[in-house]
Amino acid sequence: MRLGLVMLLNLMLIRLQHAQDDCDAGSCHPAVGDLLLGRSKQLTASSTCGMNGPQKYCIIGYLEAEQKCFLCDSRYPYNPYTQHNSHMIENVITTFEPDRKKKWWQSENGVDHVSIRLDLETLFQFSHLILTFKTFRPAAMLVERSTDFGQTWKALRYFAQDCAASFPNISPGPAKSVGDVICDSRYSDIEPSTGGEVVLKALDPSFEIENPYVPYIQELITLTNLRINFTKLHTLGDALLGRRHSDPLEKYYYAVYEMVVRGSCFCNGHASQCDPVQNLRGDVFHQSGMVHGRCICHHNTEGFSCERCKDFYNDAPWRPAEGTQDNACKRCNCNGHSGRCHFDMAVYQASGGVSGGVCEDCQDNTTGQHCDQCRRFFYQDPLKVISDPHACLPCNCDPEGTLHSGACESRTDAALGTVAGRCPCKEHVEGVRCDKCRDNYFGLSGSDPLGCRRCGCHPPGSLSPACRPDTGRCLCRRFATGPSCDRCLVGYWGLGNSLHGCSPCDCDIGGSLNNLCSPKDGQCKCLPNIVSRQCNEPAPGYFFLPLDYYIYEAEHAKPLSGSAPLGVMQAGQDSAVSVVFRPPSAGRSVTWTGPGFARVPSGAGLRFAISNVPFAMDFDIAIRYEPESLEDWVASVAIQPAGVLSSQGCKNKGLSQEPHALPLPAAKRIALLQTPVCLEPGTEYSVDVYFSQPSASDPKMKSFILIDSLGLIPRIASVENLCSEKDLDEYQKYHCVEIASEVGPHVLPEACARLIASMSARIHGGAVACRCNPQGSLHGSCSRLGGQCQCKANVVGRCCDTCSPGSYGFGFHGLCHPRTGLCLRCRGLAAGTRCERCMDGYYGDPLKGEPCRPCMCPGEPTSNMYFARSCYQDSQTAQLICNCLKGYSGSRCDECPSGFYKNPGKPGLGCAPCPCNNNIDVTDPESCNRVTGECTKCLHNTHGANCQFCKPGYFGSALDQNCQKCTCNPAGVHPAMCPGGDTTCLCDPATGACPCLPNVVGVTCDHCASGYWGLASGKGCQVCDCDSKNSQSNQCNQLTGQCPCKPGYSGRCCDECEENYFGNPQAHCISCKCNPEGTSQPKCDRATGACNCRAGVTGRFCDQCGRGFEKDFPSCHQCHLCFNQWDTEITALAETAQGLMRFAANLEDKGGRMPSCDMRFKAFEDAISEIERILRHPVLSLKALSGIKDFQGYIQQEVAQMDALHSMLYEFPDLSKNIEDIGKEADLVYERLQQKIHLHQSFQYLNLKEAISNIRKHFEVSLLAEQKSSGTIPIIRYSEYTRNHALAMLGQQALKESNVLEQLKVMKSPNIQNLNEKICGVPGDQPCVTAACGGALCRDSHGVRLCGGPKCSGALPLSTDAFRKAEESAVLLQNLTAQLQDHEKQAERIRKMAEDSKIKGSQFNGQLETANNQIKIDQEITKDFIQKVKDFLLDESAPPEDIEKVASYVLQINLSLTPQELAGMLGKIQGIMDPCEKYKLNADKRNRKREEAQMLLVGAREAEKAAKALLPVDEINNTLKNVVKSQGLSKDTFVKLNEEIKGIRMQISQAENQVNTTNDELNDLSAKQSEVEDEIATLQAKTLMNKNERQSTKARAEAEAAHKQAQNIDNEFADVKRKYTILQEKLKARAPPKVTLEKVKQLKDEAEKLAEETEKKIKRVTDLEKKLQDLNQTKQDKAEQLRQLEEQVMAIKNEIMEQESKYATCKS
Repeated sequence: MRLGLVMLLNLMLIRLQHAQDDCDAGSCHPAVGDLLLGRSKQLTASSTCGMNGPQKYCIIGYLEAEQKCFLCDSRYPYNPYTQHNSHMIENVITTFEPDRKKKWWQSENGVDHVSIRLDLETLFQFSHLILTFKTFRPAAMLVERSTDFGQTWKALRYFAQDCAASFPNISPGPAKSVGDVICDSRYSDIEPSTGGEVVLKALDPSFEIENPYVPYIQELITLTNLRINFTKLHTLGDALLGRRHSDPLEKYYYAVYEMVVRGSCFCNGHASQCDPVQNLRGDVFHQSGMVHGRCICHHNTEGFSCERCKDFYNDAPWRPAEGTQDNACKRCNCNGHSGRCHFDMAVYQASGGVSGGVCEDCQDNTTGQHCDQCRRFFYQDPLKVISDPHACLPCNCDPEGTLHSGACESRTDAALGTVAGRCPCKEHVEGVRCDKCRDNYFGLSGSDPLGCRRCGCHPPGSLSPACRPDTGRCLCRRFATGPSCDRCLVGYWGLGNSLHGCSPCDCDIGGSLNNLCSPKDGQCKCLPNIVSRQCNEPAPGYFFLPLDYYIYEAEHAKPLSGSAPLGVMQAGQDSAVSVVFRPPSAGRSVTWTGPGFARVPSGAGLRFAISNVPFAMDFDIAIRYEPESLEDWVASVAIQPAGVLSSQGCKNKGLSQEPHALPLPAAKRIALLQTPVCLEPGTEYSVDVYFSQPSASDPKMKSFILIDSLGLIPRIASVENLCSEKDLDEYQKYHCVEIASEVGPHVLPEACARLIASMSARIHGGAVACRCNPQGSLHGSCSRLGGQCQCKANVVGRCCDTCSPGSYGFGFHGLCHPRTGLCLRCRGLAAGTRCERCMDGYYGDPLKGEPCRPCMCPGEPTSNMYFARSCYQDSQTAQLICNCLKGYSGSRCDECPSGFYKNPGKPGLGCAPCPCNNNIDVTDPESCNRVTGECTKCLHNTHGANCQFCKPGYFGSALDQNCQKCTCNPAGVHPAMCPGGDTTCLCDPATGACPCLPNVVGVTCDHCASGYWGLASGKGCQVCDCDSKNSQSNQCNQLTGQCPCKPGYSGRCCDECEENYFGNPQAHCISCKCNPEGTSQPKCDRATGACNCRAGVTGRFCDQCGRGFEKDFPSCHQCHLCFNQWDTEITALAETAQGLMRFAANLEDKGGRMPSCDMRFKAFEDAISEIERILRHPVLSLKALSGIKDFQGYIQQEVAQMDALHSMLYEFPDLSKNIEDIGKEADLVYERLQQKIHLHQSFQYLNLKEAISNIRKHFEVSLLAEQKSSGTIPIIRYSEYTRNHALAMLGQQALKESNVLEQLKVMKSPNIQNLNEKICGVPGDQPCVTAACGGALCRDSHGVRLCGGPKCSGALPLSTDAFRKAEESAVLLQNLTAQLQDHEKQAERIRKMAEDSKIKGSQFNGQLETANNQIKIDQEITKDFIQKVKDFLLDESAPPEDIEKVASYVLQINLSLTPQELAGMLGKIQGIMDPCEKYKLNADKRNRKREEAQMLLVGAREAEKAAKALLPVDEINNTLKNVVKSQGLSKDTFVKLNEEIKGIRMQISQAENQVNTTNDELNDLSAKQSEVEDEIATLQAKTLMNKNERQSTKARAEAEAAHKQAQNIDNEFADVKRKYTILQEKLKARAPPKVTLEKVKQLKDEAEKLAEETEKKIKRVTDLEKKLQDLNQTKQDKAEQLRQLEEQVMAIKNEIMEQESKYATCKS
């Protein structure tokens, strides 16, 4: 049966092999063979008999005499001649020898659990298993397989005679599917006793498999390891034989003749042949027919099992071949630019299953999946295909001006509108290279997202909108300046106001402070009381002084007697000076000044006193006169100052003491002294003028001259920096001085008026007040130059303050009342009962005779330019001060105040509030432009002409003062939008959303979008690019980009195998399963999975100690040095022996016999067996090594003893020669052995072809190994150099460290006495026992460090004490905070109670309204009824008997309420109102308490200022106790308020009940109002009178009680205030420690917050109280309506009674 099965399988395999040889037609598979062939070393058994020495075993016989026992000696391999009792596991491998049953594998006696294990070098495909037993088949066994090199095992099938007993949890079958694991009982019977078989097929043939290529089926038939576990022996009942064998177990064991494991190389359908697996387990020479494990892959695949695509064949996913579908790997298309690629499933799916290969490391400046695109900063030559090596050319773009940092359009595409090589310029950039700004733009910058900035040339100030492209400066118009030409030069204004650009300021040189003006409106900075843009006009009510203003009347001069200096008095002349008055007359022009003249005789003089010089300058002296004759006169003028000159202006111009002669021609009326005189303010001068007539016609005749006045004419040329040469020329040309000096009306040329006004403003510091007399002038204004007021009729004078000649009546008083004496119709704008003051809008003092002048603010009260309530004159400076209306400011109300501007649309000055949306400080004068209203200092982070926008970097609503700073993550936005430093980031002004970089999300751009990472790069987030197959998701770490890898995978993108895993990451990564204790980094080769064992460790998984190391894994200590010597010799012998064995076996296979050599071969075989025995056992065990060490010691002792005998060596001179002879004989023997070997090789039946092939293969392997080892020589040399260099550096470092140590040795220990004294309080020069304050190294008896004490002044004890006191203060503050919180809770409860009261009050109000409505309805019904009765009674046609019936019926009506009951009901109504009155009093009381609480809050805020002078910590406790007491008082106040509110609630509740009762009673009363009688009315009136008296008495008592309660509260508040004052004084006395100050400051902040919250809650309570008061008032109004209704009812009743009486007595 077995032979037939094997033949059938061989036939099937041959047929299958022929069908699968050609892989071109589809899937192909290697031939199936015995996997055991060639793998004897990989086949192991857990138990083998005779491994440690001969072991007895027996066979079962039925007759005692037939029972036989044998020996098993498996210490050496099986040999039919010498080792025929060896039963090693390798004997089960099929060899097809003639005497096959002479060798088998046998386990040890009586062992139930034995396993046989086959370890394969790679993954194989398993077909079936056949076991042929020599003994009974096992009573129970199972077969397992592993696909991960023995790490995990899965059962294939269970076999048992009794499945339920042996494997209770396993189903006995039959199998329901191909993958079911069942227990089979067919192969476990006790018969046959020998030759029994166990057969296991990988796939049960009873199941039809539609697709054998699915992963589930493939997983069932693949394995790396196979294990057969025998779990139970078949035994016989030995007791039945009558006597027991000495050892019954000697005949029970497992024995297997043959084991066949059929399978093939697993190639996933991509190979039909396999090669040996190099560098892995297996025999050195491969046995013929061996099934190898490395597939010779087709279909562009590779790997041990063709489990992956070949390099550069990854355009399609790897798949196993299936039937006619070869599923070959497709070559990547990289257009010749790359030789590497990888497969990407996402790309493959996106292409619709067409292409999934992604090229790697594209060359020639290409990129893309197929290297079919040019890299960034390159573009495709339109004349070349992409496969051309020179297809991609570099972009020639300026990175500063392009959108993508210098990248150009990669290719030409008409659909997309792209042109290859074209640079995409930023919005404000142009040029082929995007290297220049567009017109009207400048400043090319890469950080600017738009490339360039707009020039921003101000159109009115620039010649064109273009600017310099590098600096951005504009080409300005004349007199314009600034980078944008947006402002005028200094001294110019009006940019944008006219077509001419900037205009000169042209500020009046005298009326302005300088020639600078406002660049917006050209307003110059004027001197006081000067207005207009150029400061050349006086303000209303002011004027510029004329040139001849300083006139000194001769009538007021002092006469001088004596001889005339210039002439001789005539004999008989009268020297008396007289005053001649000359009033003006009608029709005659006035040619004089003042009231008249001084008539001066010849020789006499006048002294003029001058004390009002306004400015240090030169003056011309002018004398006005009228001679009485036609002769000329001469005046002698001498000027003498009263004191020393103080000003520097006239020190260099000393006054001449000599008199000046001034001719006075008879034909003229004014004479000017040609020599100017320098006068200065603050000095009094005396000007003496003597008059004489040198050439009188009649000397005897008296001659007189009329002197009008002396005048000072300012010389304009002496005022510095006032006039130009041109101005002076005009001044002389137009004779300005002569014209201005004329008396009477005259017209000044415009040039003269301008210059004189400028000079007047300069020398007087501004304009001068008109001071027009209100009584005598028509209004308060005067002429611009000269100041002449417009006088009323018969009034003269510049100020209109004098009656003209022939007129009188200048005064204030008018008529007075005949009985009271009060003044009526005051004159002169006076007012008051005695005309003692001026009217509103005027100033002066009528009692002192000062006229009432108009308040020029800035216009007079009767004009539309008057913006003041009143004015007054400063007593010190005589300056007029106006009390301005709101919206106006300045001393004359001629300015707009801070926060206002001049509105052109309003009449007059027109000050309007600056439209800045409450975003400026109205007290700041620079917050907005006073002329235009433009906001210049916006607050709350706003900007704009009206502060209507949030300024850049802020967002929100500027109108609500809610502009918040943009909080953008700088790494997530463009650098131009978030420059950093103190500059804020830009965001959406409405929402605050930041402009995020690509793939950055969040309002603040603070994290990457889903599937992106790398925010910190500052260039946006890059895609995670997680491997879709190997990662758990596409969400990676936003900081590192690490994808969440599945187990076994690593790398940032999960595209690598994890440490301790190997394989193709695109297919699957397999665990290396390397022992971590036996490996070094990396633990295994990621391509092959070979473990990287550390030195001294070996094994497939690095889990065994290597040869030459002790077998104590994982320590693996190296063996003694002698091991290497022995090992080298033994290895050489072993190699030689193995070669000889192979050679001999080859000879034996060929059947050759050489009798002459049999004996020698027999000797060789014995020697080889001995060598193999040596090799099977460790050369040196631990015990042997210990013995060697002892022997080494012994030898050393012997050598020491033999040292004295070493000279005896020379006594045997032939010793060396004898040794050489022996060596020669050994060489001769070796040569003969080589000759005999060569003789054997010459036999004709020796086939060396396979050996030569193997030798060549191994030669190639060794050559490759030699190349690899030679490649390591430079590395080793460099390592040697590095090692030597490191040793040298270590030596230098050691030398340096030794020098440092030497320096440390010579260093002196520091003296810490001073430091100890500062810290602990005493120097550290005393022992710790005697030191009062301890020291740095002192400790007490408990081991605690001792430093400081009660009386120690060191830093540590002082700080410790301060901390202790601070902690105590903190506890007190916490307690205080808790109390304040309790008070807050009480206030909250009060608030809730007040809200309840409010609700009850509103309900009460509703009930009152309902009652009121019902009463109104009843009232209307009653009125209608009474009216009907009246109409009936007044009807003359009504019969008397009917009237009598009606009267009788009315008299018979009885009310349900007696007068007493009605009075009681009204008393109840009044009782309802009493609580309301009481509540009103209580509300007033609470208002007072609230005001007191607010005063306390004000005091608390004042305490903040005193917080800087707090008490020390030890005194704060007392202060806090006082505060606690004050809090207690506040608490009592809260309790009282709580009780009062509870009382109010009760009263309101009672009032509600009473109102309900009263409402019902009133309804009954209203139904019977028509039945009221006269007696009830009388009683009701009396009751009401008595009740009013009682109510007034009760109200008086309640008022007195409330007054007393208020006094008590005042006393309590006074006590609290007194304590608070004491606390303040104590706090100011001393300063607190710093820590305490900080904590008290915190307390103060918390108290402020609490006070603020309490104030809010008190306000809410106050609002509720106010609402309750309104409710009370409503109730009072309703009660008043009820009272009025009662009065109406009584009146109706009285009228009815009166009418009834009339009809009863028949009276009309």
